[in-house]
Amino acid sequence: MQKYFFTLAIVFFACSSIAQRTVPDFGKITAEDLRLASCSFEPDAAAMKLFDIEETEFEFSGYDAKLKTEKRTRLKIFNEKGYKYASIKIPYFSKRGVSKIKDLKGVVYNLDASGKIVTQKLEKKDFFKSKSENNVAEIDFTFPNLKPGSVVEFTYTSIQRNILQIDPWTLQDEIPTAYSAISITIPEDSRIKDKIYGEDTVEQITRKIEHRKTEKIYFKENVRSFQYEPFMSSYKDNLLRIVFILIPETNDFIDRVTSPETMWKFAGSRLLNARYFGGQIEKVIPGTEGLVDSVKKLKSIPERIKFIYDSVKKRVPDKIEQTMEVDDLIEAWNNKDGTSSEINLILLNLLQKANVPSCAMLVSTRTHGKINTNFPSTAQFNGVDVLAVDSNDVYTLDASLKWQSFKNPPFNVLNRSGYLLIKDNMKWVTIEDSRPLVKQEILVSSVLNESGAIDGKITAKYFDYAKTMVLDSTDEEENKDQFVRTKMGDLKILSKKQSMPENDATPLQEDMEFSYIPQQTDKFYFINPDFFTSDRKNPFLNNTRNTDIDFGCNQRLTLTLLISLPQSFEVESVPKNLTVRAPDSSFFFQRFTSVDTSGIFMSQTFEIKRSIFGKEEYAHVQEFFKRVYAMKAEEIIFKKK
Repeated sequence: MQKYFFTLAIVFFACSSIAQRTVPDFGKITAEDLRLASCSFEPDAAAMKLFDIEETEFEFSGYDAKLKTEKRTRLKIFNEKGYKYASIKIPYFSKRGVSKIKDLKGVVYNLDASGKIVTQKLEKKDFFKSKSENNVAEIDFTFPNLKPGSVVEFTYTSIQRNILQIDPWTLQDEIPTAYSAISITIPEDSRIKDKIYGEDTVEQITRKIEHRKTEKIYFKENVRSFQYEPFMSSYKDNLLRIVFILIPETNDFIDRVTSPETMWKFAGSRLLNARYFGGQIEKVIPGTEGLVDSVKKLKSIPERIKFIYDSVKKRVPDKIEQTMEVDDLIEAWNNKDGTSSEINLILLNLLQKANVPSCAMLVSTRTHGKINTNFPSTAQFNGVDVLAVDSNDVYTLDASLKWQSFKNPPFNVLNRSGYLLIKDNMKWVTIEDSRPLVKQEILVSSVLNESGAIDGKITAKYFDYAKTMVLDSTDEEENKDQFVRTKMGDLKILSKKQSMPENDATPLQEDMEFSYIPQQTDKFYFINPDFFTSDRKNPFLNNTRNTDIDFGCNQRLTLTLLISLPQSFEVESVPKNLTVRAPDSSFFFQRFTSVDTSGIFMSQTFEIKRSIFGKEEYAHVQEFFKRVYAMKAEEIIFKKK
């Protein structure tokens, strides 16, 4: 399988021979490392990487490429909270032997009561290889006999063939790293360009080695851990990392005159002309002829898009690899299998045959990181979406997302850049949508009974992205920061029913019956209007902010609360009616309360009308949320007569 190879990000290795730091041989350790009580530059860390090193050698011939990577990591565990970092997962693309893992070894070191080093090597049975699903395999293993003070180490070799792109090298992690290094070995007539992301520097050395090769080494000591902040864009957008471009054959003249725009267009043209990519968009996929003929009879472009989009989604497997890898569209269609890019190229193939104006769009998903358009490396992409056009309406499509409506751009690329592969007109676009695409409506209808308990029903309706987040809650990284109330808080749920949406325009509806015991002091009962949700904590409590705020999209959440009262109770006090709006109208909160002898009616609306804020705006965002969460904490107070 031939792959386009002009701009390529590569992850490489610095081995023990690197003069910058002496790294002990595998299986060799000193008692000093085992007695280490804390990280010298981050004392509170639960664990740290003593070193994290890779060595990669790249070979290519024409459009074929082979990448051999040796990886080695040694971890120190300081306390029980660090045990989780000794559970290792190594994913790889297993289709047709494109990628394989070999020479996998692991060892755990401890000190016994007498201070003697005890070494335990992992055996073959300790490594668990998951069954390959849709070309994605994984090797899992956990180190045994862990205790505070343990050191664990593992190493393996990865072989990749016919590669399209490799992930950038990431230095930072959730735990600190004492020494991180990577080297790149390439033919001497090639050249590497790099781009460092993150607020730090990385040391570099370039040297000639035998057999007409060049080695470039990157290394850094004392890399601090990266601390998660609520509503940041993604880990990869903020981690210290390097993206690479490898130019197979180059000279000073080419380097001087080749602009990023020219290199992007060259890369896009090669993809469109490649047999494995653009060639598959044009060929006939057996078994789809009847589908295309039926679609052509539909009058409107949106109807054609929806019909084909839904037809492709019906053949999408449960587990999909989000990748640029493309092999055979016919095989993917027949086997109801394929990567995200293969599925979307099938979609594009059928749309174009049905005379729908459309093109491929190279994208990087939210978890993969933002694209720097001034640095022409295809390693910044991890997928192919489809752009379809009907007059003034533009549709961004990803048929690999099971619950995604064709009318909404995929959440994982919203507010990101995409590169359109249009012959003679390749260009960058920004994927935007100003609609509130996370929408949730909650109706709580309840009765305060004589005993002081509240019994009632909750009807929750989820629209657009909110619906997708509830139905497909597997991606914690994508969904963990959303305000959508998928968990009910201090309630006893008596029954729950979910009504599946009939079509893209229909919301997902959940109906629940519940019972709730409010707090009580003497004759008084205290109820927070948000008693049904566990999401009552302000996400912006820290006084400083190191990353930009990314809400993903504009959002609107509404709550309607009805509480009926028996004759033996009366209302003591309720939260006041109010409207709070940010100076630039980016946030909006409104509450209305009405009281009569039968009970209480309350409605709340919370809107986010701008999805991205720079970290320098944090003080204003924090102040608004502080005010709103204080208001949301105001209680309804009942008194028993």
